[in-house]
Amino acid sequence: MAKKYHRDTWVGLVLLCFCAFFLFNAMQIPGEAAYLPIALSVLMALCALFIILKGLRLTKEQNGDFKYPLTIKESSYAFLFMFFIFLYYLGFRYVAYWIATPIFMILTQKFLRLKSMKVNLVITILYTVLCFVVFVVILHLPIYRIGALGWLFRYV
Repeated sequence: MAKKYHRDTWVGLVLLCFCAFFLFNAMQIPGEAAYLPIALSVLMALCALFIILKGLRLTKEQNGDFKYPLTIKESSYAFLFMFFIFLYYLGFRYVAYWIATPIFMILTQKFLRLKSMKVNLVITILYTVLCFVVFVVILHLPIYRIGALGWLFRYV
């Protein structure tokens, strides 16, 4: 009989392969531009290792007696959240980052029931303002070029 492993083990292995792919591609980038993608790939690989270790621990604890409701009905929240991410991509791409991001954050925080609406608005406003200051004002990144309404947020 084949040994069954907890699904966290498989998720961790997939993530580790994903990290290896991106680490290989990041190492192809010339110069100092490779430092950030390499560091992020290594950090993500460490997280994947912790997920694998957790999965192996759960495999040992549960002795292969796993019950996973992997039906569409039981996975509806995951599919709905993937749909939210797709809508965010469309908003980001065709409207503007500075409009799509606050809408996405408010809707997803409300959907996930993280905090009260007042706290969600404060988090969203602080995040958006901080991103604008860091990426547009300090780093002078041309984020305004993305989306039809991006020109409204041009700085300088």
